[in-house]
Amino acid sequence: MFNQNKKFLKMVKPLKSGELLVKEGFINQDDIHKALLLQKKENDSSSPKKSLFGMILCDLNLITPLDNFYVLHKYNKLQSIQSALISKNILQKKVVARAEKNALKQNIPFISFLIKAGLVSISQMKILLFELFHIPFKSINNFTYNKKDLNLLIQKLEEKKSWENKTIPLVLKDNTILFGITDPENILFIRNLNDLFPQYRFKTMFISFSQFSKLHDQLYKSDATTASTSTIVPVASPAATAPTPSIKKPLDLSLLLNFTTSIKDPEHEFDSIKTLYERYELLRQLIGNPKRADLEDEFNQFIIQTHKKITREYNNQIIKFSLKKENRDVKIIAFPKT
Repeated sequence: MFNQNKKFLKMVKPLKSGELLVKEGFINQDDIHKALLLQKKENDSSSPKKSLFGMILCDLNLITPLDNFYVLHKYNKLQSIQSALISKNILQKKVVARAEKNALKQNIPFISFLIKAGLVSISQMKILLFELFHIPFKSINNFTYNKKDLNLLIQKLEEKKSWENKTIPLVLKDNTILFGITDPENILFIRNLNDLFPQYRFKTMFISFSQFSKLHDQLYKSDATTASTSTIVPVASPAATAPTPSIKKPLDLSLLLNFTTSIKDPEHEFDSIKTLYERYELLRQLIGNPKRADLEDEFNQFIIQTHKKITREYNNQIIKFSLKKENRDVKIIAFPKT
């Protein structure tokens, strides 16, 4: 019996990236069809450009590069820079291994070490990073911070975590914050950080380690001077003292209210339910409700029972959950996904 099961497992094909994104609730089958048509058109053309499937979904604005990286990383489907350098015959395997060891010894991100050592040109690195992750590599030698945004940027990423992850917030525009990252693994860090501040949209671009170091000093040294003259108001804390009317901005709740998650098996999809719960509680607090004791277990049971009820009624396994604000109350909206 055991051998038969083992044989059966060998016959099961691994899910493709598009199927994994469907499984995680980011896209549907129609989205896959659109992307496949575009990929076929690209492959049939004489253009040398051959995009990865996830990158095509990004071009169609169906997912973000952060979402794509998260899903591929979760299922061990990512192609690393190291393997791409070897497969594209840019560097030999032994050169890549030696460069990794030296970068680690010097505590420099692998990308920056390759450029610093002259092993890969900046133009080659730009192409490679965008092909793999759909995130640009840019030089920002002349960049200067907007002084009015310094406090808020520092709140989003404290000095120690910025240095540990070689990641720096750069620009705040409307509800979008642009971060400079120095390594692909930073993408996961940024995505997790965004979960703490879902009222913002986080975007990224690769920068060199030398530029990161200069900007780190510039941003966090400014903290000592700006903190003494400005009041820092944590965005996610409803109990904080409100700023003066002249600088107060209305809360942008659109990202929270636009958030949806598709759940097929609530008794196993703990991460999806936890994300919904955290955003539900954050939205309650942002519109003026007090922070409550831990109700996550109760919330999980509510989602499980709601899922069972709707699946029985509509004979549909996938249920889509979202949030709705009604005065100072927050409702959970659930309906079958078509």
